[in-house]
Amino acid sequence: MVTDPVRYADGRLHVPSGPGLGMRLDPDRTEIARINMNADKHDIRQGGQGSANPNPPYASGGTLSGPTWTVRLKGATNQEIKDNFTYTAAARNKNAPAFTSPRPLTAVTTATGGRALRVAQATDDQMVHHYDVTVTDATTGTVVVSSKVLSEYFFMPRPNTLDVPVPAGATGTRYTADVRAVDAYGNASPTAALTFTQ
Repeated sequence: MVTDPVRYADGRLHVPSGPGLGMRLDPDRTEIARINMNADKHDIRQGGQGSANPNPPYASGGTLSGPTWTVRLKGATNQEIKDNFTYTAAARNKNAPAFTSPRPLTAVTTATGGRALRVAQATDDQMVHHYDVTVTDATTGTVVVSSKVLSEYFFMPRPNTLDVPVPAGATGTRYTADVRAVDAYGNASPTAALTFTQ
């Protein structure tokens, strides 16, 4: 599904992409290629209205969004095939995302004068799915933000930073922020922390 484009504060236009799968079936395996197709401007929804074209054009032939999944049928019996199956819980990806910026968290003032926690995107060998974000009033211990914030992986290109609004508090209020990057398998990065004032 293709949705409205988003223009970020830095002026860049982030165009949604339409995901797709290409499959090849052979007697001994099934290959599944994950494809990102950047939508043509005529297929982007504007004001909630989409293209009427049942076969919309795309601005590119698509790019692979990760390695091809190969499901092999190795074995002479159903049990042997199951025993040789690659995509099991035990064999799943265990590489956690990592923040590459030396200071991945900063406090910023929004256009309306509020405060926000800016998160520099982490990297992962496949995909950062979301961030676990907790912001606490350092004086009272009250949690003012506890949220899962999507990494906006569904935009091409993905934004470099994300802004998480912080509810308004009294001037001079000190906050502590803790953020972990989490991939689609649930692997989490070490916690990035920041202390800032309202």
